[in-house]
This record gives sequence, structure tokens and C-alpha cells, in this order.
Amino acid sequence: MPRGYRFVDHTADVEYMANGPTMEKAVGNAFLGLFATLSDISRVSKLKSPTRSIRIKDSAGTMEDLLWYSLQDALSIADSEGVFPYELAGLKITESRGKFSLSATLVCKTQEQAYGNFDVKGISRYDLSAKKGTKGYSISVVVDV
Repeated sequence: MPRGYRFVDHTADVEYMANGPTMEKAVGNAFLGLFATLSDISRVSKLKSPTRSIRIKDSAGTMEDLLWYSLQDALSIADSEGVFPYELAGLKITESRGKFSLSATLVCKTQEQAYGNFDVKGISRYDLSAKKGTKGYSISVVVDV
């Protein structure tokens, strides 16, 4: 898994697994999996259009809820702003008093439909998980297309 995420077979939607030695790295790879579902991120990153940086901040009571809120937030921003995110910068996840918080910056380019992959409806809560294993952290995400 050279990019930190891999797509797996799913009957109706898009599913991917993201891994990392730390939870932050795994979450960052989960965002990249979402971005790759939306568009061809390697081609989008090379577009001549201006780069936009959009800050996201979310918090939740569980890591799975934080992951769902944050991925859904990135998807909503991409749709409403007409951009394709292709990179996540400055990712920081903290836990305090049983509450998880995430802050990061989406690095985006204006959407060009020629580079789009799927019309994504949302992030499914079905089978969404974030777990610590013997070799680091793994995240499972199902994207409703």
C-alpha cells in the first residue's frame, strides 16, 4: 500500500482501507482515499489553476464520529466550493477530556470534470472504523456514490 490507502471490493459503493503508524497518519491517508475517490489527485495537483487552502476543524466524542464528521466536512466543502482536494496539510488530532478534535487544511484546485472519478453522495457510517492493531492503525471507510 504505497499511498497509505487501498480500495477494496464493495457491492454498490466505494470502500477503502487506510493505514498508518500513528492515528494521525492513518486519518491523513483516509482523507487521501476520499480525495482519490473524488478525482485523479495526481493530475489535479498538476493543474495550472490557483491552489486554494481551506481550513477544517471538527470535534466529536469518539474517533469514529470525528472521522465521519471530518470526511463529510471535506466532502461538503469540495461540493459547495467547486474544488477537488488533493492534499491534506497541517493535520492535528488531539484528545482532551474524552473529546477528540481535528484541525487541518485542505489543499485544493478548482474542479475540472475531466479529472473527476465519482459523484460522491456522502460518507457512510456503515462499516466505518478506526482501530489500533499490532502494526499501527487502520481505518475502514465506505463512500456512498
